[in-house]
Amino acid sequence: NGKQIGDKAFDNISPGTYYPAVSCYSDISVKMNFGPHFVYPLKDDMQPVSDLSSVPPNPEDVLHTVLSTSNEGKKPFLSKKVDERVVTAFKDLVKKESAIRREAYLLHASMQKKDILKLREERSLPTNDLEDALEDTPMEMDQQYASMHY
Repeated sequence: NGKQIGDKAFDNISPGTYYPAVSCYSDISVKMNFGPHFVYPLKDDMQPVSDLSSVPPNPEDVLHTVLSTSNEGKKPFLSKKVDERVVTAFKDLVKKESAIRREAYLLHASMQKKDILKLREERSLPTNDLEDALEDTPMEMDQQYASMHY
C-alpha cells in the first residue's frame, strides 16, 4: 500500500547489484512489478529491474544481423547449391520469430501501464505520465490484450 511499516528491514547492506527473489510456501501467490511504471514512485537512487532489458529490435534489423553474421569467414547463403525456397523460408521464420518476440514485449509493456494506471486511479494518484505513454499503444495490441483476459 506504499506505507512504511516499522523501521528499516536492513541496515548496512553492502553495495552491489541485487536481484529480486520470492520464496512461496503452500497456496501463496505473488504479483511482482519489475517496472518501469509503479503505483508509488521509486526513490531517486533506485532503478527498476526492467532497465536491464531493452525493446527487442525490429524484424528487418534482426534479419540483417543474421544474414550479415559470418560463418567461418563465409556469408550465409552464398553457395550456388542453396535452394532459394529454403533461403526464403529461413528469412520468413527469422522475421516471424523476431516479430513475435517484439510484439510480446510491447504487449506486456502496454498491459503493465494499464494495470498501474488502474491502481493509481483507485488511489487517486497522478496518472499523467501513464496516460501519455498509453497514447502510443497500437490498436492491434489493445485487441490482443482484450482477447488474453479470460
